[in-house]
Amino acid sequence: MKLNFGVHVPIHGTYDYKAFLKTSVLAERLGYDYITVGDHFFLPPESYKRMGGDPDRPDKLDAWITLAALATQTNKVKLCTRVSPVPFYLPASLAKIVATVDIISGGRTVLGVGAAWNRVEAVAYGVGWSGHKERIERMIEGLEIVLKLWSEDKTTFKGKYYHVVDAPLWPKPIQKPHPPIWFGGTSNAIVDAAVKYGDGIFPPTGTSSERLEDLFNRLREAENKQGRRRRVMLAPSLSYPDGVGKNPPQWIENIEELMDIEASLILLDFSTTYAPPDEAQKFLKDFAIKVFPKFKG
Repeated sequence: MKLNFGVHVPIHGTYDYKAFLKTSVLAERLGYDYITVGDHFFLPPESYKRMGGDPDRPDKLDAWITLAALATQTNKVKLCTRVSPVPFYLPASLAKIVATVDIISGGRTVLGVGAAWNRVEAVAYGVGWSGHKERIERMIEGLEIVLKLWSEDKTTFKGKYYHVVDAPLWPKPIQKPHPPIWFGGTSNAIVDAAVKYGDGIFPPTGTSSERLEDLFNRLREAENKQGRRRRVMLAPSLSYPDGVGKNPPQWIENIEELMDIEASLILLDFSTTYAPPDEAQKFLKDFAIKVFPKFKG
């Protein structure tokens, strides 16, 4: 089975724009298939302590602007948020942003979506916060508007949370019928949404093999229930160095374990355990040399 590999690159702490750009451009040159970034206003204090940043000055580059800039410096790698919290956006704004990056990149964007998890940033910026059920509903309504704006000449939508009336959105994304949609999370609500609307699902970094297997089974059950023929892709992530391992035999063993649950994309995540950018770049080179020939064909 041929696997895709991606890199989740931080855009905060010691991973400033230059470090992000150097790491991401290198990843494309080495043959990695995806670059993903987190989409937040700011992160919890422990994230900055871990990444060599200052918790009192919680920096975080804008995800979509950063991906747009990367699009001008790359040619093949797919560009994705992991994930954009739809309830934090006006749906029309998100549709316009992603369509623009898809055009800039020549059709390489992937919209990762979620229902949001960081209450502190929502409250701080006045976005509003609600229970999981309502956030899921807002995510789905918002996504439905995005999809309609991408495909219709003018869109009218009257939902519980959002309304648009005769709304145009031009230019349309390059990818048809639209850029791929990936969901972040493991809840049953996320699984059902991924099967109905999506192409793939991002479990959190560090999800145990037992929980990944359970997620895989729930995806297959939901696909059968909804009558979906094309399978939702599963994209687990391994942190460096704790998750992926410290040497090539461990790397290969951990990849083979994820193949048992039919993972389609495996992400190497540098945001959960700290590795300086130069160390991360060296690892990406070594990993590509030792692992890609076995799994990428």
